[in-house]
Amino acid sequence: MLFGIYLFIYPASIILVALDRVPVWGTWMGGALLILQGTLMGVWLSKNYGRAGMVAAILILFLAWFVEHIGATTGFPFGAYTYTDVLWPQILDVVPLAIPFAWLLIVGAAVGTAEHVLEHMGWRPEDELRVSGTKMLTAASLALLLDVTIEPFAVNINRYWVWNDSAESSYYGIPASNFVAWWVTSVILVFVLLNWRRVAALQHRHHPLTTFWPWLPLTLYLTNLTMFVVVNLARGQGMASVIGSLMLVALLWPLWPQAVRLISNRIGAGVREA
Repeated sequence: MLFGIYLFIYPASIILVALDRVPVWGTWMGGALLILQGTLMGVWLSKNYGRAGMVAAILILFLAWFVEHIGATTGFPFGAYTYTDVLWPQILDVVPLAIPFAWLLIVGAAVGTAEHVLEHMGWRPEDELRVSGTKMLTAASLALLLDVTIEPFAVNINRYWVWNDSAESSYYGIPASNFVAWWVTSVILVFVLLNWRRVAALQHRHHPLTTFWPWLPLTLYLTNLTMFVVVNLARGQGMASVIGSLMLVALLWPLWPQAVRLISNRIGAGVREA
């Protein structure tokens, strides 16, 4: 049901934001969409990994809020920034509730996408009984790359937050310290997720886990990346759109042979039935 709601809202969100047609009364929808996607990821983790997945989701939400609260009140580690009142409600009047859910969404989606990338690079699927350093660093890097396309959108289009030292940056007013801190934070949160997945795998050592909707993390990553590519392009932020487009090509390229075979098989089956 949650995924169906997301698919219903997603196309309209892209069109309204890209064309700058979001009504004044609809500014709350951006935060609601982030909470919806984060909740969807949390439910997915709980469905697939039971109590361990639920613990992982709760820990990511808490740690993300904690880091963001420190960052917004002290300027460390991301740089000096302040959340506006566009996203509400806010936890302790500092960090919008939607932000920890956005972290949960991105971290979960990045892990699933990293597994897709490594598999198509020839890496053997990693055993979930151990935490893979390669998978952890790949997922954190994918989370960072997604943030590179999100930040210009969030700062200059939706104005979710403002940077106090934006004059020192050459990338849409966003300081380099933000991206360094984003990568380090992503490494920590990805480790939390992979470690609790390992706990779940150990608990089911003799009864291997069956993944429910294994395509969901990659789908969420690609749909969000597509949204930021389209919106950044429509609103004149070309560099962010180009970066996102290159990422889309790199992620979708290995899927083309599978898609072509699927379409060919469907066409062939239709011809035989005719």
